[in-house]
Amino acid sequence: MDDNFFTVISRHIADLRKSVIHIVYFFLGIFAFFLLFGIHKVTIFGRSFLFLYPDVYRNMPSQLLVILEDHVLPAGTKLIIVSPTNGVVANVYIALFISLVVSMPVIVIELAKFIGPALKKSEKSLIKTITIPATILFTTGAFIGLWLIAPALFIIFKEFDIGVNSTPTMGISNFTSFLLLYMLSFGLAFETPVIMYGLTRAGMVSSGFWISHWRYAVIGALVFGWIFSPGVLGFTMIIMSIPIISLYFLGAYFSRRYEKKAAAQNTSFTSES
Repeated sequence: MDDNFFTVISRHIADLRKSVIHIVYFFLGIFAFFLLFGIHKVTIFGRSFLFLYPDVYRNMPSQLLVILEDHVLPAGTKLIIVSPTNGVVANVYIALFISLVVSMPVIVIELAKFIGPALKKSEKSLIKTITIPATILFTTGAFIGLWLIAPALFIIFKEFDIGVNSTPTMGISNFTSFLLLYMLSFGLAFETPVIMYGLTRAGMVSSGFWISHWRYAVIGALVFGWIFSPGVLGFTMIIMSIPIISLYFLGAYFSRRYEKKAAAQNTSFTSES
């Protein structure tokens, strides 16, 4: 191998290192900010204002966790501290999650800078096309899972606890990790049409495949509803499955639409030639 090869590799490694350093610095800065500051009400001349105030014990992650506790947990269910570090771990989990969400635009920009020169024009166009819909769908799915479904799910958990003559309690670390995993699962599930469209546009899977295999998608959506629905079985499972099935057919529609548009453009180009 000649020296030019090693020079190119070294330059790519240096560029990657630069991008990673930018991402890490930004992420750690946001992470420290969330851990060190809380939003507190201050009264000045009889009027109340919200201010950022240094407070490592009642910081923004802990305040968000209190809001989630009040919204998600049914009355009578208590969070408990099993070990002295549980509160710290829960706080860090929340801080890591919201720091990752806030840092995502920087992560995407830095990765785009690194891989951009190696991408074709069509690949760059695909990334630009799906970025905003993917973000909206993920946020929508995470919100539905957290704010609408989780409270009903914890009511079911409470009823089972009462049914076995147990006091409804939950470790704070388990509660936090469960909620974050639940949000992630719903967010990723709502990415279905974006993934389908991306695979079709990349030429890896045709729209005909999505259309011909819709029965498997329905079964997969029912399984998803069975796992995550508050009622576990029956009507709630079907209600949970409907959005996923709708998103699948939406992905198939846009995949088919893209193929028709691409075919029309190719036909037009051939005619002009």
